[in-house]
Amino acid sequence: MSTLSVEQINNAVKLNTFTDPRFKTLGLSVDLLLPLEEATAAQRGILPALASRATRRYPDYTALSCRLAELYGASLRSGVRKFGEYQVLELSVSGIASRYAFGGEDMLAELSQLLFDALFDPLLDREGEFPQEGFQQEKRQLLELKDAEYNDKMVYARRRCEELLFQGQRAGIDRCGSREAVQNLRREGLYQAWRQTLETARIEIFALGDCQPEASAFRQRFQGIGQPRLLGKAPYREPREVLRVTEEQPVSQGKLSLAYRVDAAPQERMLFQLVNAVLGGTVSSKLFLNVREKMSLCYYCSSAFSWASGAMFIDSGVEPSNMDRAEEAIQAQLDAICQGDVTEEELSHAKLAMRNSLRSVADSLPAVENWYLSRAFDLPTQSPEDAADLLTHYTAEDVVQAARRLKHAVSYRLKGGAG
Repeated sequence: MSTLSVEQINNAVKLNTFTDPRFKTLGLSVDLLLPLEEATAAQRGILPALASRATRRYPDYTALSCRLAELYGASLRSGVRKFGEYQVLELSVSGIASRYAFGGEDMLAELSQLLFDALFDPLLDREGEFPQEGFQQEKRQLLELKDAEYNDKMVYARRRCEELLFQGQRAGIDRCGSREAVQNLRREGLYQAWRQTLETARIEIFALGDCQPEASAFRQRFQGIGQPRLLGKAPYREPREVLRVTEEQPVSQGKLSLAYRVDAAPQERMLFQLVNAVLGGTVSSKLFLNVREKMSLCYYCSSAFSWASGAMFIDSGVEPSNMDRAEEAIQAQLDAICQGDVTEEELSHAKLAMRNSLRSVADSLPAVENWYLSRAFDLPTQSPEDAADLLTHYTAEDVVQAARRLKHAVSYRLKGGAG
C-alpha cells in the first residue's frame, strides 16, 4: 500500500498526497474543518452545495455538466460530515488519470481548476449572492434530508442518544443544524459566510490516486486562506448517573440506543476499536452471537466507537415488550468482558475482522481520505498498516482493562405510541 506524504501549504492548510498508480482514477478534495456552533451549523451546512452548483466560468447546470462530460465523465461533489465537535465541509472532484485521457489532457490540472472555481469563484447574482433558484433548491433538499433522517428511526434514535449524551456541548449539534434552523435560512449573507468559512477553517487537502500534485500550485491559490486550529476530541465529562429517556412515536419496532463515555488517549484508539469489535462490532461479537442470535432479543444489535467523540454507542431494534430484558442482556455482555470473559478465540476473530477491514482501506480512494481525515485529530500519519501492527500486541487483559473504563451515560428508548 502506498503511504501518505504531507506538505504544509501554510499554517492552516495541509496537502495530503496518496499516490497509487494501481488506480485508473484520481481525486482531489478540500475539507474545511470548523468547530460546530448552533448559530452557524445550518448556514454552513448548505454552503458546499451552493458553491458547487455552478461557477462564473460554468454558470448553469448545463454548462457545468458539459464541462464534466468533456473531462471524460468527471464528477464534482459536495458534502458535510461531523467528527466529534467539528463540522467538516467538503468539495471534491474526481476523474480518470491523465494517462487514460485520449486527448493528452493533464487531468489533475483540469480537475484542480474546476475545484478552485467552485471554491473561490462560484456563481453569484447581481447582488453578489448565491442565485435565488439554487438556494431554494438546496434548502428544499436539505429539509428533505432532515425529514428522511427523522423517518429512519435507526438514524433518529442514534441522533437523539447523541444529543442527550452531549447536552450543552458542540458534539451534540447535528452536522447541518436543526430542521428549524434550516427552515429559517435566508439567502442574504450566505456568500459572505462562505468567504468567512474559507478564511477561518482548518483546511485539509487530499490528492488521491494516480496523480502527483505540485505543492506550489496550492500555495498560490490558498495564500491567505484558512486559520490554524488545534484539532482534538470532544471534552470528556464523567457521567454522574445514567440519563434515561423514553419517547413515543407511531413505530412498530422499538429502538434502544445506549451511550458510554471514555477518556481515551490518541494511542489507545485501536485498543478501544478492538474492545468494540469484541463487544458488538462484528458478526462474531458478544452482542451479535448472544443478545441477537441466542437470546433473540433484538432484530439487530451492534456497537460503534468514536474516538473524536470519546464515546461508544450500542444500537438495537427491539420489541417494546423486550426493552428491559434487552438492555439488561446488553449490559451483561459488557460486564462479562469487564470480569475477564474474553477468550482467545473471541480476540482472534475480532482482530481478524479488523485486519480485513484495515486492508480494504487501500481499495477505495474515499476510504483512504476518510481514514486520514479522521486521523487528523490525533495521529495524522498513522497508516492502516501501522494500526494493524498495533493489534498484534493487544492481549485479552488489555481489552478487559480498557472495557472497565467505559462509563454508561445514556439509555434512550423509542417506543410505539399514538400517532
